[in-house]
Amino acid sequence: MHRLILLALCIPLIGQSLQAQWWKVTLPEDVWLSQIGFSANFGLLQHTGVFTLPEAPVCCAPYEGARGTTFSLSTFARHEITKHMRLALRGTFVPVNGLFVQEQSVLVSGGQQALTRTFLDTKANWIGGEFLIDLRVVNPLRFMGGVAFGSYLSPTFTQREVLVEPSIGTFENGRRERNEVLNKDLQNMVSPALGAVVGIGYDLPMTENHSVVLTPEVLYTIPLSKNRSDVDWTTNLLRAGVSVAFTMNAPEPPTPVERRREEFVDSLLVEIAPDGQESRVRGIGRIELDTVVETDLVTITERAYRTDTVFYPRPPELLAKIKARAVEASGALKDVFTIHVSTQYVTEALPVLPAVFFESQTITISPRYHQVGSGSEFKLADVAPRTTAVHRDILNILGERMKNNAGATVRLKGTADPTTESSNCELAKKRATAVKDYLIRVWGIEDSRIAIQDAGGSCAPDKPTRRQSEEGFAENRRVEIYSDNLDVLGSVAKRRFNEARTIDPPRLQFDPTGSSTQYVTDWELEAITGQQQLFSQSGKGLPTVTMQDLSIAVADKMRSGEPVNVRLKINGLRRATASDNASLTVKKDTMNIELERLTLTLFEVASDEISVIAEEQIKSFVENVPAGSTVIVRGFADMLGNAEFNKKLSQKRADAVCETIQKHLRKKVNIQCNDITTDKFPPGIESYNTPEERFLSRTVQIEVKKTRK
Repeated sequence: MHRLILLALCIPLIGQSLQAQWWKVTLPEDVWLSQIGFSANFGLLQHTGVFTLPEAPVCCAPYEGARGTTFSLSTFARHEITKHMRLALRGTFVPVNGLFVQEQSVLVSGGQQALTRTFLDTKANWIGGEFLIDLRVVNPLRFMGGVAFGSYLSPTFTQREVLVEPSIGTFENGRRERNEVLNKDLQNMVSPALGAVVGIGYDLPMTENHSVVLTPEVLYTIPLSKNRSDVDWTTNLLRAGVSVAFTMNAPEPPTPVERRREEFVDSLLVEIAPDGQESRVRGIGRIELDTVVETDLVTITERAYRTDTVFYPRPPELLAKIKARAVEASGALKDVFTIHVSTQYVTEALPVLPAVFFESQTITISPRYHQVGSGSEFKLADVAPRTTAVHRDILNILGERMKNNAGATVRLKGTADPTTESSNCELAKKRATAVKDYLIRVWGIEDSRIAIQDAGGSCAPDKPTRRQSEEGFAENRRVEIYSDNLDVLGSVAKRRFNEARTIDPPRLQFDPTGSSTQYVTDWELEAITGQQQLFSQSGKGLPTVTMQDLSIAVADKMRSGEPVNVRLKINGLRRATASDNASLTVKKDTMNIELERLTLTLFEVASDEISVIAEEQIKSFVENVPAGSTVIVRGFADMLGNAEFNKKLSQKRADAVCETIQKHLRKKVNIQCNDITTDKFPPGIESYNTPEERFLSRTVQIEVKKTRK
């Protein structure tokens, strides 16, 4: 049994070994290579010696040397006798030409000193063999050394002596040239001409099996014999070029081997607590090799298998609970309750603030104002019943009224802040022009009906806001609108709507007792009725008991019979969530009291003076007040600045309106003038962020209470 097991383990190893032998091939390093080829070189020639040619005498000094360029062509055969040494036999052709020049001073006719230049131009082609031994010093750098032997073919020379100076004069032959010999054979050339050759080469195999080898090479030939036996003349040759060798016994190219790696990782999942740290522990791997041998490719696939252990925190199972309780005015809690909202019908005349405010240094109408492409796009009925909403559409309200009242005209006065804009009249005029252009372009109002007032000097408002703050500066950047026609700037047409007056309970408590207390990161509480959000709260960590006041603004969004859905959502680690809902019943009842309101924006900064337009509006409003009604006059001021001053100013404004009401009222009514508000926003105002909201807060509201029919 043990032998069978051992055999079973050995069989895969034996198979892999045999399989490897199927694709093993002979490499170039395993063969002594025999090669033939050719080379081409560029050469430098150095002729040395001191000589003259007997067959071409010159008058004076001999030639001493010359330099020139040449080329060489070779064919060769070489064979490795070891992997570090090879023998090479080259047949080489080299043109060996030389141009010798010698200058000398001579006397010419008349005993005059002259300079001559003698030229000797030799031409010969050396052809022979080179026997070289080259050693592989550092693969693939090779050092070469050997001997060269050969003969000169068709050696000839040409010689002439030329008179250089003076520029006039001749030799004794009456010419400026003498000793001229043309293409005469060189005599006594040595054969064989011998030389020692040294050089280096660098083998670059062009193929994997070395079937083609490119070798850049440099060779230097040192002469071992003179060129001519009868004169002292030798030639050194330096060559640089490249040889191309073709291997006669190159082994078959090795089959390309492609190695691949595939990794297979399994994971063993281990669940840990939700607040633990996720981690991975690398397992011990094992490798399997798979070799596929094909005709033109060997593919070795290495497959790595590993099983890691992954410790991952499980998502916690969260639980959310929410219970809503009513908090009565006394502070008592009630578990079962209904939200009761009392409403009443309100008819309200909303004021028109005759001003358009601009941003600092700009002449473009602010995007806070609703602008349309044409008058047909504007519908007054779509404007919300709030003073700010009316002001956002002042340009369209003014345009529609002028279009419907062909005789109405307006006067526009642009202003600039005296502190931040230096009361710039050009800036102020361009602001007024921007308003005028809108009325003409969108509403088709004639140019002649819109006048732009010339300030004639300073263009600050007549009664500027003196507060040295951005709020004060912003109020002075405006275009004021004036008209003798009271209908143009009168209150917006009355609207009748059902307004919330009271809400019971005034406060709600939300208790998350029973919700998860572990692994919770944050929570959100949201109340929705229909598609509207009533309120929301959120916090980090565990949800706590929270309180929510129910304001009149929230009550206005509620609908009778439509529940308020309260949802608590808690979020935990690992993106775990849980939620719970509570549904609150809403009941709305309409009171028998009906209100009529007139809101007047009639006061300048820190002023209680009633304008002519405001007095006409009060007069028209009180004419329709029935006898026995209660008239409440409420004074407002913005909450900026001194609180005590604002309270006194609000009372003065209310008193001034009450005096005007009594002046025009002819019926017996109950007038109340002491409802002064300085600690909350007037109706329809939600902030003091913009200059128009602050202007609209400097107002008085007249409210008439009467029994609904």
